[in-house]
Amino acid sequence: MGTNTGLVIAGVAGATALVISAAAVPFVAPALRRVCIPYVPATTEQLANMKFGEQLASHLTPEWRKQYIDYERLKNLLYDDMMEVPADDDRREEHISRLDEKFFNECDQELTKINLFFSQKIAEGQGKHHELQTELQVFKDVLGSRSEASGIRRRFGGKDRSFHKETTRNEQQLKLAFSEFYLSLVLVQNYQQLNATGFRKILKKHDKLTGNERGLDWRINKVEKSSFFLNREIETLITNVETSVINDLEGGNRQAGMKRLKVPPLSEKQKPLTTFSLGLFIGASIVLLLAIILTWMATPGRPQEPKWVAVRLFRGPLLLFLSIFLCGVNMAGWAAAGVNHVLIFEVDPRNHLSYQTLMQIASFMIMLWSFAVLAYLYAHMLHIPPFAPPLVLMIVCLVLLLNPIAKPDSVFHRNSRFWLLKHCYKCFTSPFHFVTFTDFWLGDQMNSLTTAFLDFQYFVCFYATEVDYSNGWIEVKGINSTTGSVPWGSVELSNGKDQCASAAGLRSLMSIIPAMIRFLQCLRRYRDTKRVHPHLVNAGKYSTTFFVVACGALNKYYEASDPNSTSIFFYIWILSYIMSFTYTFLWDIFMDWGLIDPRAPKEARFLREEMIYGSKWYYYLAIAQDFVLRLAWVLNVSLGEAWTLDSDFLTTVTAPFEVFRRFIWNYFRLENEHVNNCGQFRAVRDISVKPIRKGDLESLLSKMDQMDGVTHRGHDLMERVKKQKKSAKASRQLLPINILIFQVLQCAKEGYKSTGVELNSILVAYSKYRSIKEGLGKEARFMRKNIFKTDLNPYETAVIFGAESLMGDLVPKLSEMRSNTNLLACRFPLPENDAWKLEHQIGEGIDAVWVYKRN
Repeated sequence: MGTNTGLVIAGVAGATALVISAAAVPFVAPALRRVCIPYVPATTEQLANMKFGEQLASHLTPEWRKQYIDYERLKNLLYDDMMEVPADDDRREEHISRLDEKFFNECDQELTKINLFFSQKIAEGQGKHHELQTELQVFKDVLGSRSEASGIRRRFGGKDRSFHKETTRNEQQLKLAFSEFYLSLVLVQNYQQLNATGFRKILKKHDKLTGNERGLDWRINKVEKSSFFLNREIETLITNVETSVINDLEGGNRQAGMKRLKVPPLSEKQKPLTTFSLGLFIGASIVLLLAIILTWMATPGRPQEPKWVAVRLFRGPLLLFLSIFLCGVNMAGWAAAGVNHVLIFEVDPRNHLSYQTLMQIASFMIMLWSFAVLAYLYAHMLHIPPFAPPLVLMIVCLVLLLNPIAKPDSVFHRNSRFWLLKHCYKCFTSPFHFVTFTDFWLGDQMNSLTTAFLDFQYFVCFYATEVDYSNGWIEVKGINSTTGSVPWGSVELSNGKDQCASAAGLRSLMSIIPAMIRFLQCLRRYRDTKRVHPHLVNAGKYSTTFFVVACGALNKYYEASDPNSTSIFFYIWILSYIMSFTYTFLWDIFMDWGLIDPRAPKEARFLREEMIYGSKWYYYLAIAQDFVLRLAWVLNVSLGEAWTLDSDFLTTVTAPFEVFRRFIWNYFRLENEHVNNCGQFRAVRDISVKPIRKGDLESLLSKMDQMDGVTHRGHDLMERVKKQKKSAKASRQLLPINILIFQVLQCAKEGYKSTGVELNSILVAYSKYRSIKEGLGKEARFMRKNIFKTDLNPYETAVIFGAESLMGDLVPKLSEMRSNTNLLACRFPLPENDAWKLEHQIGEGIDAVWVYKRN
């Protein structure tokens, strides 16, 4: 009777799903067309009617958000003041005059901010372009010389595969570096255009509200004469990059070159078919899950099948698929809030999975999982072994993950799958690799999937030892004895106990694998950076998991030997749980999320100075849920120990809560990383084209964390230092600003103590590496710092190698130097000013140098 009822309920659910699907066809059919209503591009008229504030918010570069014109604030300033305009004409004119003074003062501050930032980006672009052009020329020279040698070698029957392999790798690296640099230039160009439009819009609005043309006059006299508005260097750089890539790297093929330089859309557009299939898979999964629940409720127990075994076999894959789906939701939230996860994870901005694609893959796998569960529930009617569906599901998952098929990419996503496998491999071999953000983020996800690790261990153990395949059928080796321990290779039918699930040593080892991965990653980071905080302190956090697992295993061992007494290890287990909970919770709040910031505003107490997500209550609720869900161990202790509730039931209930907690954690962890990156104003990946050998990158990052790097202690250097200390030149200090590395080192070789100031962390690291390699670690010093925040008073001579638009902005800063100090301006002179006197000029054109003395 129960079986028939279950079939009726399942049939009704299926028929209802078919009716709903048929009714929905007219509404979802347009998504199958190449162009459908929700994805029609906006017309020119629609774009013109769009409010500029919305247009600015949707097209700005998130990392530079604070560097754009504050359009909304200026607009609100106008509206608020115009609401208070008196009716009397004389008083009205006086009020508008005060408004103009206040408004144009704010506009002037915005213009100064934009000029400075734009000049900085132009200077960085010129330096990067010079570096890439130098590397390209070196590559071409080496390619030409080695090609001649290779031709001679081939003429005599030799082979040169290593040269071809190295050349291909270097060429691909150069292409990648140029494409990322091109993207950064387009972002700067977009920054220039949006701010110019912003000033035009807000000044036009000013004139419309006030009834005068002072805004137009201010735009003509100020904005249109400013450096950011007049500068056309960005177009020149873009053209030069296009020419280099097309002619030198793509053999004159313009189509291939422009395809490589293709700039991804500022707002990621989803494919209609992906959207449709995502909805289809989600809908099918919901219906199938409903059918599973109804069937399970209506179906009587199965005395011939071991209890809880099927739950252990199906639970792990479901947790994994759910975690992947929630990561897709994370990506959607990051994109909506402006958190640049593409940059943070260092993935290709031109070719990566969208959030809908990731959710589509996860929902498809959940749908397959649901089919497998239903096949298990109806195995007796389908005449298949009950435990065949979990095995088939796992085989299908492995085939989908590991198969080498690449086409079509919209189906198989080989690049994304292999990217994931590469980083998983780096996680499991973390002591042997430099750890990136992606690696330790993936390790954190694994820590929330500890239950899935245990279930996968059980899956392998169960099918390897507790299943009989001798008769061509998958049969479980079940026993009905309830006394004593269950032997290896068998499972108790009444309660599902077996050695695969109760072997304390094996289970303990599996449960610490995720924590061990993060522990070893932290040790590796300490080895690379030599920083106790945060890396060793973070390793201590993960080590608390080892104590919890060890004490839990010892407690179970003593419970088994004496069930009527409570061992000392139970209390140690409780204490270790409390210590682990406190450590991890505080680390989440203080370090991973960067909250409890003393600089936080009063209206957002205990949070952070800069918050991307809309409301402060999101942060307070996130702290509360992290606290509550990390206390899930209380259920294991109170219910599992005091009330002897089934551990499988508790695990099934609490494991999804931990996945959800990690889902919330991801939002604020990426936000914190994004905010820190915003301080560096980095909007694209830094691609190094320098021939760095194995192990150099780790040492470079270690040197970056030190003020003066690491000095070489060889005998030759010590002798050189002794001689230079005797020289009068050694007492002088020289500051090269935005200058090339070899110029800083050349000054150091001449005996000057030289300091290089640069914002780009990769360039600073490489500069320190070069100075140490050439034995100049004491004389050449490099700092990752903003020149406008650097104290110039100690220096007697400064060398500037900057953009023309930057020179005027630098004059007030350079005036901080003492009287009679020297200044060398390369390529572009300073504008006329009272602080610096021009002594003489050396050379012409781009090689010109202007020598100044401080008045």
